[in-house]
Amino acid sequence: MTDFRRLLVLFKPYRRAAIGAILAMAGVAFFTALVAYLFGPLFDVVLTPEQKAKVSVEVGTDPAAAKMLQVFGSSRSERTPVIRFLDESVASILVGMGLSEANKQYLLPLLLFAAFLSKNFFAFLAEYRFNAVGLAFVRGLRSQLYRKLLDQSGTFHARYPSGDLISRVTGDVDRIQNLFGTDLADLVQSIATLLLLMVLVVSRSPELTAVALIVAPAVVVPVLLIAKRLRRLSKAGREQMAGLTGVLSETLRGYRVVQAYRAEDYETSRFDTLNDRAYRLLRRGAGVMALSSPLVETASVSVFLVLLGYAGSRISAGRLTLGEFISFGVGLVMMYQPFKRATRTNLALQQALVSARRVFEALDETIDVQEKQGAPPLAPFRKEIRFDGVSFAYPGRGETLRGVDVTIPKGSVTALAGPSGGGKSTLVSLLPRFMDVTAGSITIDGKDIRDVSLESLRSALGLVTQEVVLFDDSIRRNVAYGRDDHSEEEIWRALKAANAEDFVRALPHGLDTRTGEAGSQLSGGQRQRLAIARAILRNPPILILDEATSALDTESEHLVQEALERLMAGRTTIVIAHRLSTIRRADQILVLSRGEVVERGTHQSLYDAGGLYRRLHDLQDRQEEEP
Repeated sequence: MTDFRRLLVLFKPYRRAAIGAILAMAGVAFFTALVAYLFGPLFDVVLTPEQKAKVSVEVGTDPAAAKMLQVFGSSRSERTPVIRFLDESVASILVGMGLSEANKQYLLPLLLFAAFLSKNFFAFLAEYRFNAVGLAFVRGLRSQLYRKLLDQSGTFHARYPSGDLISRVTGDVDRIQNLFGTDLADLVQSIATLLLLMVLVVSRSPELTAVALIVAPAVVVPVLLIAKRLRRLSKAGREQMAGLTGVLSETLRGYRVVQAYRAEDYETSRFDTLNDRAYRLLRRGAGVMALSSPLVETASVSVFLVLLGYAGSRISAGRLTLGEFISFGVGLVMMYQPFKRATRTNLALQQALVSARRVFEALDETIDVQEKQGAPPLAPFRKEIRFDGVSFAYPGRGETLRGVDVTIPKGSVTALAGPSGGGKSTLVSLLPRFMDVTAGSITIDGKDIRDVSLESLRSALGLVTQEVVLFDDSIRRNVAYGRDDHSEEEIWRALKAANAEDFVRALPHGLDTRTGEAGSQLSGGQRQRLAIARAILRNPPILILDEATSALDTESEHLVQEALERLMAGRTTIVIAHRLSTIRRADQILVLSRGEVVERGTHQSLYDAGGLYRRLHDLQDRQEEEP
């Protein structure tokens, strides 16, 4: 219920728009009950007029009203107030329409048809309006969740697989949309209809209603047990589908590797295992849901048979007319659909609340990297970047970095080298505050980066990663990513400096050519040069390069290396070196191993020292010479 209350709080801005839908639901409930009521006079007045009871006209009763009721065919004097009111109201309408013995067989069916039309019109209006409100509600919820995920730190994204997060933004929010767009509307409408129909059937015959209620627990108890069971199955199923989405995302993104290593059978087997688990859970959930309808239907038929026997005795005794029993029976039967929808909505509500819990888990996650309130912008970079005793650890894991001390002077090139897993990528991720240090500090010109605004800090940094990230958009928007104020001339200058102008001009649509998902329409070298053009256009004073020329052919590597040199000119650069031969001219090289700086110096001094750097360098040289 806590999750449901939170959903209602989020729904609050849309409540005015929902009023029209709620009024339409009230119309559905009213006309449904009216239809059930009209079957009584239809049978008593039109189909079996010989069974019509005589009206008891009390002293002082208006003669016109008495005549009207006689024409209408009102039943015995022990009518309940609700039935008496309906008899008189409908009779007044019919008399106003010119009801007589000659035309009553036409006007009553016509009134019944009009009630059916009105019920269906309001049903359409209610469903349409509530769906529109539900769509608007989840649009806002999905945007809120998406922004929260974008603001999260690298620590958060390391903890949650991308497939799980995608499942929350799409599948879980869709299930909440179904709740507020359809299921909740069905629940409200069903309850309103059930209440009015209950008033009608009780007013028609309290004795028959009492008999019907005796069997009601046989329906209610199984429904409650089913809801509890379905809640558990639904949660397990959603978690299993999140894992399935993760595998799907990984393999589709890395399909080249799958095909190259002939791992189709392995990946299919892995996918089938998860798919089979999800299937079994969802099948069990479907079985539980499917069980609810037969239970309700069986109980309803049992109730009707019992009522039929009891009503027969009352009709024989003259205490009930056929029309009244038909009206009662129609009302009872018409209660089946709203009751069925209400029970199904209860099950859907349990599923939606599981999804809501997963959405709220993501929304409630603390954003590790927070900007201090009123933080000033970073001043123009003038002197140096310092890492003072920097340590970092992912939650639940050992330290990735321990006590790193580094000074990077302005205008210098600092290279990070060392074995895989040494902490190089983690160290450079701390500078833009993708994560925050767990100990120590990082300062720029003596100012702790946690004390300045995130926008100014990240605007001072340019990032070219080993795995180039391009979005399925035009080259223009990828190069000018995040900014709309760059002129076309500026974009072309950046492309020229990145050695990308010639191939972009040769494309069919030039700057407006789409790159495809993850830049799939371009070669590796072209993607890398677009990433460099993006950094050149940003014109940051500090540059972070995750060197990525080793996977390129000779010509592409030359073009990219040339573009990188233009990009690095006059900037403070931090390079993650994968090929040590490319960092010989760095001003300082830091060798990281197991989270610590174990060596530092220039290429020649480190090589002459004969330590880890030389062993890595010589190993790479032998690997390059072997072919």
